[in-house]
This record gives sequence, structure tokens and C-alpha cells, in this order.
Amino acid sequence: MSWNPKDDFSEYNDKTSSDIDYSDPAYYQKEMSKTPRSAQPVQSLDPSMLYPDYAHELPSDKLDYNAELMTPYRGPSSIEGYTEDIGAEQREAAKSGTAEGGNKRKGLAGLGGIGVALSALLLKFPLLVYLLKFAVVGFTALLSVAVYSLIFGWQFAIGLVLILFVHEMGHAIVMKLKGIPIGGMIFIPLLGAAVIMKQMPRNAKDEAEVGIAGPIAGAIAAMVCLAMAQSNPGTVWAPLAYFGFLINLFNLIPIVPFDGGRVLGAIDRRIWIIGFIGLVAFQIWSWINGNHSLFLLLFVVLAASQLWSRRKVPNTPEAQAYYDVPIGERIVLGLAYFGLAAVLVLGMSISHGLMIGLGQ
Repeated sequence: MSWNPKDDFSEYNDKTSSDIDYSDPAYYQKEMSKTPRSAQPVQSLDPSMLYPDYAHELPSDKLDYNAELMTPYRGPSSIEGYTEDIGAEQREAAKSGTAEGGNKRKGLAGLGGIGVALSALLLKFPLLVYLLKFAVVGFTALLSVAVYSLIFGWQFAIGLVLILFVHEMGHAIVMKLKGIPIGGMIFIPLLGAAVIMKQMPRNAKDEAEVGIAGPIAGAIAAMVCLAMAQSNPGTVWAPLAYFGFLINLFNLIPIVPFDGGRVLGAIDRRIWIIGFIGLVAFQIWSWINGNHSLFLLLFVVLAASQLWSRRKVPNTPEAQAYYDVPIGERIVLGLAYFGLAAVLVLGMSISHGLMIGLGQ
């Protein structure tokens, strides 16, 4: 096979390169007038010519579509026909949950705001604090009077609440002198009364002095009732004197939380064991004799819990120093304790004699 380039490209070889004058404008006009050649035949772009079998239109009854769904899109107002909001339920649930949580938070914030406002008011007006404490004392005292009146009569009830008040004031005065913060006083029907200490004393000696101050004040109140009973025989003063001596003697039981336990704890804490055994023995003796007192059982439970919690002093310098009471002060506290117990027993004996005469 041979190939002669002059046969296929003869039109490009009609002149030699030396005969062509590229600077002549006529050369370029001649080139533009030539018809370009193509290696492939050029097809027509008319679709009717390309696909003559499909050039006809389909009849309208053969078109399978819903005319309502093919309405033109006119913006967001007609978007319902095209889309479905699948997150609407979740947003509604989240909104309701947020609203409910917001209401709860608003309620708590409201209560907190009321508490802050009351605290600021009490700090600004300290007199309100004292009035509030007095209101608590007054209400519980009146409640105790009402309960005791149902059992003993109103005269005895008032006198008994006054004796309890004097007893607790003895504690409060010594606490105030020693700089121990006082939380207030409260009366508990059928159980007595209490002064609340906001913090423990600095040492066992101060705790013992606070403890014995109550029975001393109560004994003085009972002595006043005894003197009135001797001046006015046949009145309620004798029973009041007897009961006043009795409840203060009962408070000298040598086991915490009684006053006697606080006093003897400064002398020797091992006495608490003896006091607890004596209290349990008295409880059993009362049951044997048919006196099933739930209040005495409550005192036994309280004493047991205090004995367990204070059974061992922590091995720290502060705890060891708390019970480090000089021997001289222990002797004074011991004499005060047993001397007060003797006075109370004597007062009970005299008052009981006046009560026998009252019964006759």
C-alpha cells in the first residue's frame, strides 16, 4: 500500500510556500471565502428529521396524570399540596414541655424570691425576729395549757407551764452569759419544754453549768409554790409544788439528754452507764406495776441514742480538751448536783404531806 499526500491534500499543495505572500490582504480574503471541510458528515438538528416515527403528538386522553396535582407552584401559600411537616408534633411536645418546665422554674423562683424578701425584712427589722420567736413560744405555751387543762384543770395547767418556763429560762440565762447562741424556746405538750442551742458549748464545764441552771431555776419556782401552799392550805399550790420538785428531780437523771447527764458528764462520763441502767430498771419496774408509759419509753430510747453517739471521745486535741475539766471544778459540780437532788427530794416530801392534808 502506498500513500501519496498530494492526492488527499492537493488543495493545500497548489502553491509552494515560497509562492505565498502572507502580507497581501487578498490572501486572507480568499481564505475566508473557502468552505470549510469536515471529516464527518454534519447531521441536521431538527428532531423531526432525526426521529420521524415519534414526531406525532399523543392524544390527550392517553395522558395519565391528575390535573389538580399539576397546578403551577405559586409560592409558600400553596406548599401544603407538595410537602408534609413531619416535625410539627415534636415541636408542639417540646413547646409544651418547655412551658411546663418554665412554669415550674417560675414557681420555684417565686418562692425563692419570697424567702429572700422575708430574710431581708427580718435582717432589716430585728424586732420582727424577736416577735416571731415570741409568737412560737406563746403559741406552744397556750397549746400546752390547753392540753394540761383537759387532764388537771386550767389552774394547775397554767402553773405547770409557768414552772416549765422558769426552768428553761434558767438554761437560757446561762447560755446568754456564756455567749452560746439561742435558737428559741418551745413547749411540747406532755413532754415539757426545751431551749434550742445553735451550737455546742466550748467545753464540758460550760455544758454542765448550762445543764444544772435549769433545775436550780425550776427548784426555786417550786419553792415559791410550796411557800404559797403553806400560806394558802387546801389550794392548788401544793400539787404544783410537788410536781415542780418532781419534774426537776427527774431532769437530774445522770444520762444525756437530761440535765443531770450534762452535769455528770463533766465529772466522769462513765456515770452515764449507771444512769442508763437505772432508767431501764425504772422502766421495767413501771411495767411490772402496770404503768405502761410510752413517754418513759421515749426517754429510754433518747438516752440510749445519746449514750451510743457519745460512747467514745474522738482522738483529737479538740475533743480531748472538751472533757478536760480540772478536779476542783468537778468537785464543785458534784456537790451542786447531789445537793440540788437532796433539796428536790426534801421539797417533794413536804409538798406530799400538804397534799395528804388536802385530800382529807
